[in-house]
Amino acid sequence: MSYYSDESARTTYIDPKIYIPNVRASWELDASEAAYLPDLRVCFLGGSSNGVASYNRLLGAIACCKNWRLMDGKTELCSQNVAQFIQGFRNLNRPNAQNESVNSSLLCNSLGSTILGSTNKITRVAKILDTATLGGENSAYFHLSEVFPMLNSVTHLPTNVFENLRIEVEFDSSVSSNINDTTKTFNTLRPVLVADVLEDPKIVDMMNKNFRAASWLEREHDQFVIPQAAADGGLLDQGITQSVNVRLNGFNNKRVERLLMVKELSNGALLEGTGVVNAFGKFASQANYQQKFQVRLNGRNILPRQGIVGNNERLAHVVDTFGECTSFLGANQYGKKDNQNFMTDGDKFGGQADYIALYLGDYVQDLHINYSRVGLQDATALRPTTQTQIAHVYCECRKQLVVNNDGSYNITYSQ
Repeated sequence: MSYYSDESARTTYIDPKIYIPNVRASWELDASEAAYLPDLRVCFLGGSSNGVASYNRLLGAIACCKNWRLMDGKTELCSQNVAQFIQGFRNLNRPNAQNESVNSSLLCNSLGSTILGSTNKITRVAKILDTATLGGENSAYFHLSEVFPMLNSVTHLPTNVFENLRIEVEFDSSVSSNINDTTKTFNTLRPVLVADVLEDPKIVDMMNKNFRAASWLEREHDQFVIPQAAADGGLLDQGITQSVNVRLNGFNNKRVERLLMVKELSNGALLEGTGVVNAFGKFASQANYQQKFQVRLNGRNILPRQGIVGNNERLAHVVDTFGECTSFLGANQYGKKDNQNFMTDGDKFGGQADYIALYLGDYVQDLHINYSRVGLQDATALRPTTQTQIAHVYCECRKQLVVNNDGSYNITYSQ
């Protein structure tokens, strides 16, 4: 049904009920409206600086968004915690042409590239959208279904069921997280929620009759630490395998579908030069040397033998699990020395998009991750093979909404 051509829906722009610059924003949806369509989006996401600076190349203007929540009063309907690392992957999890022509403009990131004829190097040709002094900045136009998968599973959000709808976002306003020039300042903009409202009560009543249940895959987060090697890049680390075996409890008693692991360098300042943030900054997923990855689920290994080994095998699992991705030479390879010969700033981008993915498709009672890397003697400041890293693990957990006959509802994990 076309809700717009027959004028049964209208678009409304909602200012935050609460806006604390650099801290958080909260929108309340008017319960007097009949229903809201699920295509909620936020515009003017981003920030201003005291001079021109580029947004984070991976996340763009949405790098300032740390945690998202969709609430009904005190009930959490859907959420995305530690959103920046998984959203960085989701930005890459698109075809190169789509990133270059569409998403880089909507989100103000620097993804999507081509071959520059004059140098035969991989580079970004399209204009990079920057922050600027207040009043001249660029900002993102962001669909909330990216962080609230529930919105992809419901036809509408009826206010007679969800009487106190609220959307919240917590900001990360640190300069190094948002822009590439650490000599500048950064302050968040006041974002605006864009919502489509269904006003015809007859249409809403008809839709409400079929609004009984929905299920979706919530992307939940847990993490563990890959500790610094014993010699911190000294001679005794050369060729030594460092193994980490951890049990993750964040997904227990939930049915999990896909798993994604992002490896954050604990000291993000090591990815910065003099006054600049290199490549993807702290939101990069850092490549290590001779990695191995195995998942033990409910007492059995998911993968044969030693698990995922080798750069191409990791990349194949990512594509097989999540689909086509924007990539580049050396994206998941540690120590590719000649990358600058093939890609603009290739020496900085090498090994900055090394993700690990796997399909589990089972109910979790006991989840262990076995991860190892091989250390190298390295006297440079950035020595990722021996530095402390934070492994962010995201799993898709199946949830469901059931609406009762009296209009109340329950949200549970489905099995």
